Amino acid sequence: MSVIIEEINRQHDRKAFDCGVRELNQCLQQQARQKTVKHISKTYVACRDSASTTIIGYHTLTGYSVITPPAHKDYKKYPHPLNAVNLARLAVDRSYQGQKLGEKLLIDVIYRTVLVAEQISAIGLFVDPMTPEVTPFYQQYGFLPADSDEHSHIEMWLPIATCIEITNTLL
Repeated sequence: MSVIIEEINRQHDRKAFDCGVRELNQCLQQQARQKTVKHISKTYVACRDSASTTIIGYHTLTGYSVITPPAHKDYKKYPHPLNAVNLARLAVDRSYQGQKLGEKLLIDVIYRTVLVAEQISAIGLFVDPMTPEVTPFYQQYGFLPADSDEHSHIEMWLPIATCIEITNTLL
């Protein structure tokens, strides 16, 4: 399946998207473009080709500040926050589920995380799966449990070294 992933814009048909999860549909339909325009978050949409305006999947990224980094051999407890990327949303339209589009979107997220790390630094990619059933999807790419503090709900992370390794292998 040929897919293009690009930043959401006015031409994209947000209303037709349905992944089966009301919260994810509403986020795309009511908030994603406005938050992108205001630089609050960045939403990238997957379409069949560059001429299509039909959204078949999307992901939303935000910056993230890690107060206490996850337990990892490369990190200690730092007295200051560390930069990271947060995968806030990832969803695939029902008609494209089971066709590896979620994987393509996640690979795009990992690639964008590496780009951020090259420009301003980031210790990795963080995600809080909406349900426990989604956890194995992230684990197959090497996501690890995160040491959450009481202010954080983010439960998994992919260290930047792993992001770089995946990017070098797949792209």
